[in-house]
Amino acid sequence: MNFNLLKDSFFAILLILFVSCTQKVEKSNLNDSENTDFSSEYNVDFLNIKEGALAILDESYEPYFSKLQLIEIKALINKTPPSSNIEDARNYARDEFSSAVTSFSRKEKKAILFVIPIIKKILQENNLDIIANHPWKFIKIEDWLCGGFAHTRGDYIILSQKHLNHLTSDWNNKISKTDSISLLKNLGSLLVHEQFHSLQRQYPKKFESLYINSWGFEKAKVEIDSTILINQLTNPDAPKAEWVVNYDDTYFWVRTLIQPSDTLPTMGKDFVDVVFALDKVNDQFIIARDSSNEIKKQKLSDFKAYTNSFPVNQGLDHPNEITAYMFSKYFIATVEGKIPFENVSEKSKLFSQEYLNWLNNFF
Repeated sequence: MNFNLLKDSFFAILLILFVSCTQKVEKSNLNDSENTDFSSEYNVDFLNIKEGALAILDESYEPYFSKLQLIEIKALINKTPPSSNIEDARNYARDEFSSAVTSFSRKEKKAILFVIPIIKKILQENNLDIIANHPWKFIKIEDWLCGGFAHTRGDYIILSQKHLNHLTSDWNNKISKTDSISLLKNLGSLLVHEQFHSLQRQYPKKFESLYINSWGFEKAKVEIDSTILINQLTNPDAPKAEWVVNYDDTYFWVRTLIQPSDTLPTMGKDFVDVVFALDKVNDQFIIARDSSNEIKKQKLSDFKAYTNSFPVNQGLDHPNEITAYMFSKYFIATVEGKIPFENVSEKSKLFSQEYLNWLNNFF
């Protein structure tokens, strides 16, 4: 990893890239409905409404809509489906997801096309060529879907109008160096986070090597209790809840649930991360219960042995999210000319270093 660039030298490199990318974007005849040669040069594809409405339903990598429960459908589409029949509700969700797809504006495309060549150059400077050369595919949605959260489906990065408005507010063809760096850190770190989820689908064995060999996760099939199932949140970036950890000879399973209420659940606000203790019976895992037949569980925030092992405090319900949030931090550090994870807590240094070693060896 090329971590020894002096900060001023690194910013000088960025400034050259900013000027070059601004000139290229200015010259591109980019309209609201078409991609350009500049898009093709950096392997970027902005899906139109028809393409996006189909792509957002993709389940070729893993099941998603076919796993959704009624409470999460309500949260995702911000309304109650007309039928409580689960298959009808899932089909209704599919229709709603497709209907939310909209088109990218000229400004949004230009802002994204400004940062992607710089992202690519930064990744190449750090010998992360597999990540740098991975195609970029974008779908835009209206804000009401999924609470406006950025997420992925298959190889596609899904961005909401709200996110794009916020992240591209500084963009213009005469953007300053200061605003360029701000745009790169904010929009760039989001894009590489979501791109990491696409890479997880393309290279599952590379990621499993980190999860299993370095971080101690075990891939497992957990027999889910019905009381957990009906309140589950299926993470679109990590829909397979198949990873458990072992601490002090007890297995644990981290899940994000939606808190039941009489009103429509709100994305984010009504989520709660819960750690379930497990019993292993042969090769199967079941939810552990105490002598009163109550499920053994705790808040994720109380599971310090686990949470303190990582240099991030978001996405701890799944290693796919942990690695993506860590890569965002890695990316921001490189933009700032700093050494990634240099000042993390003592308890998270081991996993941070193993992450850096893994990046160096596999990408």
